[in-house]
Amino acid sequence: MTALRPMLAVGALVIVASPLRAQDNRYATVDVRAGYTLPLSSAKDEFKGQSSFGAGFAIALGNRLHIGPTFDFAHHSVKQADGTVIGGPDDQQYNVFHLFLKASFDALTQNRFTVAVNAGPGMLFFQPNEVLKGLGAEADRHFAINGGLTITWWFSDRIGLVASPQADIALSRSSGHIDAFKDKSAMMFPLTGGFRFKI
Repeated sequence: MTALRPMLAVGALVIVASPLRAQDNRYATVDVRAGYTLPLSSAKDEFKGQSSFGAGFAIALGNRLHIGPTFDFAHHSVKQADGTVIGGPDDQQYNVFHLFLKASFDALTQNRFTVAVNAGPGMLFFQPNEVLKGLGAEADRHFAINGGLTITWWFSDRIGLVASPQADIALSRSSGHIDAFKDKSAMMFPLTGGFRFKI
């Protein structure tokens, strides 16, 4: 049932989006993205940057204001004391899930380009792989805040290319299991691009 909750939430937003679209030419968007997530601040000492994937959905609350959930996923190898990673089947990795509810404001709309500023609250979930579990590592989660830009070039009426540089800041949690996040915040920087669709 837990796995169905995100799908039910997106379904509910799609239903809500239909009447909103009929007002003032508003529209909802869906985007799919891929790229790279770079650990920054204290997280860069703990994790190696890795490829990542993402998706998002937003409904219009006004001509320039949108709100909706976004999701990003990456697996990060844990750095050893000398800064290297083990690699291969014995690599120590965390699967990291970024889940946010973002408000987005179209700061610039010119020709076919839209530049939006976004921010919102969310959670970062850290799930150790089997190698780390064998070493006693446990899953961890942190409240987080997001800020970033979404740049879209609409090459057709309903399809655009999107670039999405984001900063996801995990708040400190003294009772957590990951050293990088104890008693201090840590930043993950998803830099992704892909397609955005108007629905």
